[in-house]
Amino acid sequence: MAKRANGEGSIRKRKDGKWLVTFPTGRYLASGKREYIYKYCADQATAVKALQQLQSEKAMGVCHSKVAVKTGVWIETWIEKHKAPHLASSTLTSYRNNYRVHVEPFVGKIALKDLTTYHIQKTLDSMGGSFSLFVKVYNVIHGALEKAVELGMIPRNPCKGVAFPKDDRKDVWALTKEEQQRFIAALDGEYYRVMLLTYLYTGMRIGEGIPLLWSDIDLERRTIRVTKKAIVRHDFEAHSAKQEVQDKCKTKSSKRIIVITSGLASILVEHKEVMRNRAKQLGEEWSEDSLVFRNSRGNMVYSRNLQEVLYRILDKAGIKGATMHTLRHTYATRCFEAGVNIKAISQQLGHKDVKTTYDIYVHLFEDTKAKEIDKLSEIDKFIASEEATESAVVIPFPEKGKAV
Repeated sequence: MAKRANGEGSIRKRKDGKWLVTFPTGRYLASGKREYIYKYCADQATAVKALQQLQSEKAMGVCHSKVAVKTGVWIETWIEKHKAPHLASSTLTSYRNNYRVHVEPFVGKIALKDLTTYHIQKTLDSMGGSFSLFVKVYNVIHGALEKAVELGMIPRNPCKGVAFPKDDRKDVWALTKEEQQRFIAALDGEYYRVMLLTYLYTGMRIGEGIPLLWSDIDLERRTIRVTKKAIVRHDFEAHSAKQEVQDKCKTKSSKRIIVITSGLASILVEHKEVMRNRAKQLGEEWSEDSLVFRNSRGNMVYSRNLQEVLYRILDKAGIKGATMHTLRHTYATRCFEAGVNIKAISQQLGHKDVKTTYDIYVHLFEDTKAKEIDKLSEIDKFIASEEATESAVVIPFPEKGKAV
């Protein structure tokens, strides 16, 4: 009998007359040794058939291992070993949270080799959350299983075939000009007036404005340099959520220079003087490396508190359903309405590319397109029937059955 290659298994006759089939599962025991399947057959022909069956099943992806990795163990390994080094802290926290809450309790104990599309579909459907949550949790499961396929742990990704719910995400919306005026009026007398105006007139994300230093702002050139962001790191064991500054923005393009209007620059000039005088009165040190925005105790503003203040002011202005992100969309909308070039808007917002900006604000492009096409009304007179003259050439329709 020809010698078999490594991994194909083997057959040998024992002293008691039985034939032993030895076949590697492709996995390793806790001791580090290879795991094997052993089958005993009465004769050589039966042993050959048994080995061929095992080889065929292995080729189809069937795993006979008794020490198969659990789904939960693998997903945790994938998050911590394969993803953590490449993710921002906030994104990594999201991955861990979604796994811990929505995945582990349902499929964590199932052997990875036994996980099916049905298991995953049932897990995702049981959340009962929004479409966005469905996608986030799906991405965690899919990413981990895709890596498992790549490493040969499973033959195919059972995420393929999962049915998605209807996309219930609402189109982005912005404050109307009238609402924006009411909001600005409601800011009068508010401690965070300048900070919220800065968000409204720059389109910065909430985490980008919190850690700004005066050294990041050039009031003469009217620019703000965005190089870091504030994030909230959740510690579920300690039941705490600590805000910290991360010297890393959402994407590479998020690190950017924002050009501000002269009106906002003037407001920041006044604010800088106020903050300098306040520090002097309290006997505190002040420098260009001081925070631009501080809470009433002189510390960094906490994002949750800022949002609560925003909701109160919006309520005072009679505006419902707006968030900090609404201020960002409002800024972008005013830019589009003013005819600012889309590439410039994309750079101001810190989007990865112009396509991202287009995909988010496509509805504004449709409105703009209609207005632009309306400009052709000036040449409509060339085809207006009521202005046709006696000398106009009339082209008759051809007679029936004749080609032209």
